[in-house]
Amino acid sequence: MATSSNVEAERKFDVDPSTPLPTLEKIDGVARVGEPATHSLEAVYFDTNDLALAARGITLRRRTGGPDAGWHLKLPHSPGRRTEIHAPLGQADTVPVELMDRVLAYTRGHTVVAVATLNTERTTYPLYQDDGERVAEFVDDQVRARVSLGNPSEQQWREWEVELNGSRLADDAEHILDAAEARLTDAGASPSERTSKLATALGDSWPRAKGTGREIPSRKGPAVVPVLNYLDAQVAKLLLQDAHVRMNRDDAVHQMRSLTRRIRSVLHSYRKLFKGSPVQELELELKSLAKTLGRYRDVEVLHERLRKDVEELPMKLVLGPFHAELDERMKIRTDTAMAAIRTRLNSPRYFRLLDGLEAFLDSPAIAPQGTGPARKTTAKLVNKAAKRLAKRHDAAVGAAVGPFRDSAFHDVRKTAKKLRFAAATAESVHGKRAAKLADAAHDVQTILGEHQDSAMARAELLKLGSASGAGNSAFTYGLLHAAERAKADAAQQEYLRSGKKARKLRLKK
Repeated sequence: MATSSNVEAERKFDVDPSTPLPTLEKIDGVARVGEPATHSLEAVYFDTNDLALAARGITLRRRTGGPDAGWHLKLPHSPGRRTEIHAPLGQADTVPVELMDRVLAYTRGHTVVAVATLNTERTTYPLYQDDGERVAEFVDDQVRARVSLGNPSEQQWREWEVELNGSRLADDAEHILDAAEARLTDAGASPSERTSKLATALGDSWPRAKGTGREIPSRKGPAVVPVLNYLDAQVAKLLLQDAHVRMNRDDAVHQMRSLTRRIRSVLHSYRKLFKGSPVQELELELKSLAKTLGRYRDVEVLHERLRKDVEELPMKLVLGPFHAELDERMKIRTDTAMAAIRTRLNSPRYFRLLDGLEAFLDSPAIAPQGTGPARKTTAKLVNKAAKRLAKRHDAAVGAAVGPFRDSAFHDVRKTAKKLRFAAATAESVHGKRAAKLADAAHDVQTILGEHQDSAMARAELLKLGSASGAGNSAFTYGLLHAAERAKADAAQQEYLRSGKKARKLRLKK
């Protein structure tokens, strides 16, 4: 089933049923108003019984009537904007698989049901600028809603909406929305506090948005606040990335594993701010999930790297069926790894982890240290991570050349990554200094990432080269192994030249 998507930018307004339309030509940036079009729309909205989608600002509906009849899924994109995905009408009571895959991280195996039906009499007015291009459209909606969730209810209201033309989103067109808001409020409308018609229909039943309502981090405020704010954002990104993995988006597994590791790292670095075992349990589950994702990602990186290595060799030195052997070996491993990911992402265990993360963020058990002043407390924990990095550095430099030294530099990289995430978490209270420390740690992570990728490539080349039947390819494997050893040595030298900043920077208490 074909789907399509676009990003929408709109503003909604509450207005009395008797309010006359304003003169839309007087909106700054609008030169002409096109002929209006009227449609009768019926939209059935779907969600879980506990409104899991609504709690994340997501709406799922099936609309009939009008030019965009079909299934619509709206996902958060950025402030004031949402990604809208369309699918054909299909069956009335069966959500298309392509849309369900995008929300499984939110519904977690729970059935979605019809929660409300909205009938709308819509009149649309296209708005054009001087050059004749349609820049936006003004919508006048008369809505009648029937809520079927909980105690059935009905209500009616009128609302106005201004939505930018999709082709204008990349341009500086926000001024059109600002100008429209000024004109419509002068005409008696008021900006709507709700994000969707479903929110208006559900009224007091509308759930509190996940990841909102936190205190604003401050230097003297509780230390736990910047940590929870940071984790809120990372968990929201993780849930969005889940759909990208299910849809086989490029780089999706990498992004999801990175987010999983980031969340785990922050929980570990700031674990003293919380009581009890939930943090440890979440860390273990996140580590396990990252390992499942990592099997695929490591093969993906390895395959790409070895392919690139071969391209750097003169063709006359690439002997035997190297490409075929490599591709066949990697395909088997990636297929196996991806099957494991799909099994994991559809498992009760994975859904329990997501439930656990949200439960932890909704009701964290805060230790006394978590209520301490944020600037002083976070500085202490971040600086501790920086000292740990210096210690790992000394161990790596002192290690004997060979596998032990490679392993020691990998420990430096992992420690730098933890420092990076700990510093990034503290940026809201330490500002530029924390950002500089996070950037310096990221530089170390990147340089030694090259070193670790080389170590993995060399281990794989040894296996390939010694495999039975390698034949003439064994010569090519040997050349590649030597080239990778040189790359690893170069990465070490680059780190020794430029890695000092991350080990020396400290946050001020």
